Amino acid sequence: MFRKRKAQQEMEEISRMLERVLNGECIQPGEIGYEDTLPAKIRYQIRRISEKNQGVEARITRERDETKALIGEIAHQMRNPLAGVESYTQLLDGEISGEPGRTYLRALEQSEQRLHFLTESFIKMARLEQQMIQIKKTTDALADTIFSAVLLVQKAAEEKQMEVEVTGAEETKVWHDGNWLGEAVYNLLDNSVKYAPEHSKIRVVVRQDEMYTRIVVSDDGIGIPEGEENRIFQRFYRGSRVTGEPGFGLGLYISREIVRLHGGFMKAKRKQQGLEVAIFLPV
Repeated sequence: MFRKRKAQQEMEEISRMLERVLNGECIQPGEIGYEDTLPAKIRYQIRRISEKNQGVEARITRERDETKALIGEIAHQMRNPLAGVESYTQLLDGEISGEPGRTYLRALEQSEQRLHFLTESFIKMARLEQQMIQIKKTTDALADTIFSAVLLVQKAAEEKQMEVEVTGAEETKVWHDGNWLGEAVYNLLDNSVKYAPEHSKIRVVVRQDEMYTRIVVSDDGIGIPEGEENRIFQRFYRGSRVTGEPGFGLGLYISREIVRLHGGFMKAKRKQQGLEVAIFLPV
């Protein structure tokens, strides 16, 4: 009976050690015992697995951090050459008058703009991931923050004869950083302008209850398939319906990180026609 009870206790101890390893904990040398028994050998093997797991996790973390730093450094190094390209393009704009020179110049300008956008997105992503962003919150109405974001997409919306309708922002005050939250809202609006049809309406609705202030951006665009509601906030993820469209899969990820720094979260909801993306900020 004593042997059976002891064996049971040893198996329970081994089970607990395995559970700890699965949870990412490290098994210390003093926990394995020094008896020349099968349970002691199993505990020793568990400890070796634990050490290897810790080493793999440390290496993955180090490589991930190095990759993030490299991306940020490359983006910073691209800034000056891009500024030079932009300057020369502006100089050429006044010198080239005939076709096909003008066509080539417009193509060069569009490429420069896309590279500039990508570079700035990488820099923002790197700053967010390396926790270099300082959120400076003040209690202000959301109107200025949201309308500044609307202004940035106004030209693109007008080119597609789209309307951006904002309701509820004037009456709602919230503790936030206007510049960074404006960036988060802009990314949502930019996606809506890209993927919604011409002559459609983009709606921005602000609601507040006892727990959260919600900023909801909805459109009548191409939407997303079922199952992509959470994946669209991942870094570099692009929905299966937009693979043929220009973009880098960073906008919603950056928005999510900005909102997270505000203590909030984001959710996406499929519509029969289009998509609804909501920012939740704590009251």
